Amino acid sequence: MASVDPASVTTLLPLAVLGLVYLPPALVLAWVDGREHRLPNRWVGGLTLAVSAALAGVALAVPALREELRTAAVLALLLGLGAILLALIAPPLLGMGDAKTVPVVVLMSTALGGEVLLGALLGIAVLSGAAGAVVMVLTRRAGVRFAVGPVLLAGPFLGLLGAPLVRAALGTG
Repeated sequence: MASVDPASVTTLLPLAVLGLVYLPPALVLAWVDGREHRLPNRWVGGLTLAVSAALAGVALAVPALREELRTAAVLALLLGLGAILLALIAPPLLGMGDAKTVPVVVLMSTALGGEVLLGALLGIAVLSGAAGAVVMVLTRRAGVRFAVGPVLLAGPFLGLLGAPLVRAALGTG
């Protein structure tokens, strides 16, 4: 019987959570936000709970991932609290639905690796800025609101795309 490479398990399990647990509800949320400019609490909470439970299961099954996933949970909590504080202080900058979505995006991105988190944050910032610029050009008005949820929810995928660039910039890859 062939043995399984532990490195491939630690890489494949978070990717499986991304594809099987995170992606389906994230697609629904992105669609709803694009149409209605809102991220329903029930869906955001369900996504957060499902991803948290799946990653907790991964941590139980693969002890080598426990420290990384613990770090991911702490970062998700801290950045999520910061986002909620920003939404309370300056609602025009960040909607509360987006703020409540930040923790699961950070959790999933960080579970995939530190470079993925950095790539996700950079990708979200650049893509949101570009989308905002396009909205202002098309409407010929500043301050027009647009749905940020789809870009935010794409964060882990943007992070996977940007991780090689982050590694190269950091000189680690």
